[in-house]
Amino acid sequence: MVSPWPQRQIASVSLDARALVARRTPDLSDPRPQLPPASAAHLMELLAVRSWTLPEWFAAAAERGYRAPDVLVAELMAIADANETHREDIVRLVGPRAQWLAARYPHWAPPARGADRYDVWRHGLHRDRLEWFSSMRASNPASAAAELHRTWDSERGEHRAAFIAALATGLGDSDEALLERALDDRSHKVRRHAVHLLRQLPNSAYAARMAARARMWVRVQTKPLRTRLAVNMPGSLDASARRDGIEDFHYKNKGIRSWWLRVVVTAAPLSLWENMIGSAAAAFDIRIEDQWREVMVEAWTTATVLQRNQQWASELLLRKGRKTERRVISIVPAHERLDYILSGRADPYLLGVDGITLVDGLPHPWPLELAKRMIGRLRDVADRHAETGTDLGPLSRHSHYSILRSAETHFPFSAAPLLYAAADHTRDPGWRQAFFTAAANIDHRSTALRELE
Repeated sequence: MVSPWPQRQIASVSLDARALVARRTPDLSDPRPQLPPASAAHLMELLAVRSWTLPEWFAAAAERGYRAPDVLVAELMAIADANETHREDIVRLVGPRAQWLAARYPHWAPPARGADRYDVWRHGLHRDRLEWFSSMRASNPASAAAELHRTWDSERGEHRAAFIAALATGLGDSDEALLERALDDRSHKVRRHAVHLLRQLPNSAYAARMAARARMWVRVQTKPLRTRLAVNMPGSLDASARRDGIEDFHYKNKGIRSWWLRVVVTAAPLSLWENMIGSAAAAFDIRIEDQWREVMVEAWTTATVLQRNQQWASELLLRKGRKTERRVISIVPAHERLDYILSGRADPYLLGVDGITLVDGLPHPWPLELAKRMIGRLRDVADRHAETGTDLGPLSRHSHYSILRSAETHFPFSAAPLLYAAADHTRDPGWRQAFFTAAANIDHRSTALRELE
């Protein structure tokens, strides 16, 4: 458990705020049924300890169409003001009174702050304008880009860099024109941000220019014994290449031409190599001269991440296993990651950081078969830890805190009996308590959701 919610935040709820909530004005009517008393009490308990099961609870409450009881609106708004993680969920549960109250109390401004306040963008300080721009990118990215287009020439260099970096939120093909404009900026920082974002747009003119360079520098050669990828780098760069972010300097002592190749292959659409070679699998299998092979594979890997290409990410996972970069694993479709785990290929490292990356983002709740596999691995760890006779160490429950928290949060309710059984059979007192606590918390989740019914 973590410390309870700071009392000063609850104390800040004034009596007049409660009185305002009690006024049932027609324009603030909310036809949704109020939360059952037991569920409302349960919600406040979960918020008090900042429970990691709150997303599941909020999703269930929203699905059933509940609203917060009037008596809790003021307290919930105070918590929403200090809790960015669950602010939107709380405001949605409160309903129309959320914005109404926030408009009357400045310290509750965050829920009421709208991205449509163009006066902030046109007349505010840079800090406020950047906050507005970031908020607008989250809700209406095309409109935000249009506003920046309009003011671009009047923005200071360091401000342009911050705005271009903020385009990462909601990035899409509609941002291409603005990013192309940024490539000609006199600020190196602005140009660098623009290049980074353009590399994530495989359908852009920038990607097409990089693909054209890649076709000139890298060719498929058909030999009698085996087809290979031949690399023929230029001796110098033209102005267009420099504009696109291919720079004349050595990178990590790997050679300037290796660096040029890395930049171009990273930015070229992965579909280029599929057309040239056949598929992601064929690309990783094709013969490449030793001097260039590492560069090509690293660049393909980075391109996979930037372009969020699931097919290439899946191929990398199948080939590299636990050596696959975590940023690549997150792109592999959830069902493929689950199949990979249930096949047993991830067993040796399922409880480690690399293995946990495999389960990040899997649909909630996790299937029982996954829970059984993880519980089996945890029981093995508990047995080995019992032999050490110590409370701490890499095999202790303390070293597996994140795994146990994930179990409490994502295991299906039917996994609780398996955890109780694990507690009964382990010889380690610490692990016995850990298994029992995880099972009890899963039962607690089940009770909380049943109350909503």
